[in-house]
Amino acid sequence: MTAAEALVGAGLAALRAGTLAGLLQQRPRTVRWLDRRALQAIRGAGGDVLRGNDADAVRMLLAWGVSRLRPDRRTSLDDIEPAAWLDRTSWRPMLALACHSGLLAAPDFPARYRRRPDEAAVDNLCGLWNVGTSTFYRYLDKGKRQLAEVLVEATLDASSPLAQRRFVQERFQREAPERGADGWAAWHARQAEAAVFDLDPASAMWHLARAGDARGFIGVLQRFRTELANEDDTDALIDEVATAAPGAAELFDLHVAHAALHLTRCADDKAQQAYDRALRIARAAGDKRRLGIVYGALAKFYEARDTDRMLAYLEDGAEFLRQASIEAAASGDAAVVDDYVAALQKIAWALSLRNDPRSRSVLETAAAMLDSPAVQLETRALLEQTWGEYWRRTGDPARAAQHQLKVLNMFELLGDTRQVLSTYNNLSIIYGEAKNHERAIDYAQRVVSMAGQVRIEPYILANTLLNLGANYFWLGRYDDAIAQYERALSHSEAAGLKVIAHRAHFNLAEAHYKKFQLDRAPDSEHQGDLHAAAVLEADPAELDSFARDAALSLKAEVLGPHEGAVYQRIEPGEFAVHREEMAEVQRLRTTLALPASPAEHVSAHLAIANAYLAISAKEREAALALIRQHDLGDQFDADIDALRITFSRELTREKVLQAQWHEKSYGVLTQERAAAVLGRVLQAGAINKSGYAQLCQVGLATASKHLCTLAERGLLVQTGKGPSTRYVLPA
Repeated sequence: MTAAEALVGAGLAALRAGTLAGLLQQRPRTVRWLDRRALQAIRGAGGDVLRGNDADAVRMLLAWGVSRLRPDRRTSLDDIEPAAWLDRTSWRPMLALACHSGLLAAPDFPARYRRRPDEAAVDNLCGLWNVGTSTFYRYLDKGKRQLAEVLVEATLDASSPLAQRRFVQERFQREAPERGADGWAAWHARQAEAAVFDLDPASAMWHLARAGDARGFIGVLQRFRTELANEDDTDALIDEVATAAPGAAELFDLHVAHAALHLTRCADDKAQQAYDRALRIARAAGDKRRLGIVYGALAKFYEARDTDRMLAYLEDGAEFLRQASIEAAASGDAAVVDDYVAALQKIAWALSLRNDPRSRSVLETAAAMLDSPAVQLETRALLEQTWGEYWRRTGDPARAAQHQLKVLNMFELLGDTRQVLSTYNNLSIIYGEAKNHERAIDYAQRVVSMAGQVRIEPYILANTLLNLGANYFWLGRYDDAIAQYERALSHSEAAGLKVIAHRAHFNLAEAHYKKFQLDRAPDSEHQGDLHAAAVLEADPAELDSFARDAALSLKAEVLGPHEGAVYQRIEPGEFAVHREEMAEVQRLRTTLALPASPAEHVSAHLAIANAYLAISAKEREAALALIRQHDLGDQFDADIDALRITFSRELTREKVLQAQWHEKSYGVLTQERAAAVLGRVLQAGAINKSGYAQLCQVGLATASKHLCTLAERGLLVQTGKGPSTRYVLPA
C-alpha cells in the first residue's frame, strides 16, 4: 500500500466514523501538506464557509476526488441514473466508496431489493447488486486505489483547481438553492474582497467571475499578474469573462491586462495578439484615450526589443492622450488625466534610458499634473520611479535611492509584486554605483530568489542578473560576473529581449577582457572578441546609445570598473537627439584645434557646416511630417519661408533656385528632370511647351499641364499668349 492510499484510507475511515476533525488535529503536518498541495482551490472557492474548517475542506476534497471516479466523466455526486446503481459494474468501485464513507446514500429500489431500516451501506449495496461481502470490499479497495491516484494526479494536473472550484460551487448551490442568483452574486463579491485581503488572487478572480464583476476581475488581474501567471486556470477564467460579453471598455482593459500576463510568461506572440485585439476595439470606437493606452503598452513591450519602435509608439500614444485630455477637459472628464500622466512617465523613462536630458522637462510636466485627484497611486509610484532613474543617471545616487525607497513603499502598499521586484532591481543598480556592493547584491538576490518560487517577467529577471553580474565585476569576481551575465544572456535571448541581450554581450566582453588581463588565457581573449563582435553586428535599433562606440574601443582600453557608471549619464541635449552629426562635429573641432594646413582647416569647417545643415534638415522634415500628419495646412508657411531664407541667404542664385525646385517640383518632376528643366531655363532664359515636351519626353498636353503647375507653385512665370507663350524664372 502506498503512502497516498494509506492517507486516503485513514481519511475515509475517519469520515465514516465522524472523527475526521479529531484526526486532522492529530496530524497538523498532514493538514499543512494538504493546504499546499490540494486544498488551496477548495478553500478559496468555499470562502467563509470553509475558512478555518479543516474537516469540511478535506471532506469536500474527498467528495470531489470520488466524483472524478464517475465513468461518465461528470464531476458531481448527484444525478446518478438508476441503471448506474443497478446494472453497470463500472460504477461500483465509485459507488461503494461514496456510500461506505458516507458521502452518498443509496436510493431505494424496492423492485430490486427491499432494505431494512438503518441498514449499513455494505449490506444495502450487497443486496442491491446481489454480491457477497468479499466482492463488495474488492470494489471498495479498487475505489480507494483509484481515489488515491486521482488525488495524487490532482497535485500535478493544471485543470484540477478550476474543476475543484466548480465542484464546490455546484455543491453549495444545491445545498442552498433559496439564495438565488442575486444572493450568490453578493456572496461571491464578499468572498472576492476577503480573498484579495488574504493575498489569494486566484480565488478572488474566481469569485469576481461568478459575481459578474468584470471591472473588479480586471483590477485583480492587473495588480497580481506575477502571482496569476503561475496559476494554470487563469487563462480559462479570462476567457470565461471575455465570452460573458462585457462592455467594450471592460473588454479592452481585459485584453491589455491579458497581454501583460503573457509577457510575464514569456509568451510574446500571445501578448501581441492580445494587444491587437485591444487595438481593434479602440480603433473601431475612435477612442483616443484607449489608443494612447495600447500604444503606451506596445512601447513598453518594445523597450527591450526595438528602441526605435518603442519611441514611435510612445510619441503616437502620447499624442492620442494629449488630444483625449483636451477633449476630456472640455467635457469635465478628469479620468483621462491619469492616462496622460502615465504616458508622460513612459516617455520620460524612455528618454532617461537613452540619456536624453529632455527627460527632466517631461517629468516636470507630469509632476505639475499631480494635483489632480484622478492620478492613481500606481501612476504616482511609476513617476517617482522615473525620477529615481533620472537622478541616478545624473550622478546623484543618494537622491535616486530616496525616490526608489519611496517607490518600494508605495508598491508594497499596492501589493504589486511585479513592480516591487522591478524596484529591487533599480535599488541594486543604485547601490552598486554607490559602491555599496553588499546591499546591491542583496536586492538583486531577492529577485533571483523569487524567480525560484514564481514566474517572473523575463525583462525584470534578465536585467537583475545583469546588475548582479555587474556588482561581482566591480568586486573583481570575474568568474561570478561572467556566470550571471551568461544567465542574463540566456534569459533575454529566450524571451526575444534583444536590447538586453546585447547589453549582456557587452558586459561579457568586458569581463572576459578583464579576466584576460589576469590569466592571459587565450580563451578569455577569444571569448571577449566574440561578445564584442556580437555587439558590433547588432541592429542599431537594438543597442543602447553608447554601446557601439564603447564596443569599438573596449578591447584597446581593457575597461576597468566604470567609475560612476559613466556610460549611463545624461548627455548634452543635441548629442541625445543628433548623435552621429554631433559626434562628427566634435571630431572635427578636435581637428581644428591641432596644427594643420589651411586646406585641411577649410575642409573641417565645411564639414561642420554640412553636419549642422543635416541637423537643420532633419528638424525641418520632422516639422513638415507633423504638419502633414495633423493637417495643419498653411498655418506655418511663414515660418517655413523664413527657414528657407535662412538656408539660402549665402547661396548663389543658382543654388537658391535648385533648392526651391527640389522642394516644390514634387509630383511633377523627378529630381533629375527638375535639374534639367532649370538648367535649360537658366541657359536659354525661357522654355516653351514643345521644348519642355522634348526635354522631359512627355506629350504636349502633359507638358502644358506641368508648366502650369510649376507656374502655380511660383517656380516659373508665364509670358505671352498662344504660340508665343514662354515660361521664365521669377524676377
